[in-house]
Amino acid sequence: MPVGFSMVGTLIAVFMLLPSLVFFTWFPPIRVPHGLRESNRIFTILEKAGQVGSLVFLAISKDFFPPSHGSTIVMLLMVVCIVIYYGLWFRYLKDGQSFASLYKPFMIVPIPLAVFPVLAFGFAAWWGQCVWLGVSTALLAIGHWTVSYTIYRQL
Repeated sequence: MPVGFSMVGTLIAVFMLLPSLVFFTWFPPIRVPHGLRESNRIFTILEKAGQVGSLVFLAISKDFFPPSHGSTIVMLLMVVCIVIYYGLWFRYLKDGQSFASLYKPFMIVPIPLAVFPVLAFGFAAWWGQCVWLGVSTALLAIGHWTVSYTIYRQL
């Protein structure tokens, strides 16, 4: 993997990070239940390692996203996941910033605000054929899905 600044990768990273920063900073959740049990600490560590790794590998992956034939479908799947992710954040606002809305199912997906960003990172790894982004995404999936599902079950 060539290492160096990637404008496309950085834009993907910004699009993925922006909703969490904006919504949690200016529109924090309300009606947060007290006494929520946290998942095992190892899953939180995997989640954070996966988040940082995914963002870093996106940003430093020079020549990462080729416009080659066949990558268009994977790129479009990534974009669809990002669009759904943004839509879910707007649903959170529409629902009055309710904490439970962060974990509310979308169609048949039980923890969509955890599932769709991980899928977007996964499609980015596939599109760029980047093993390290794929490994980071796998760590993120294990951690984020477990942490989120633990809270979802308690709601």
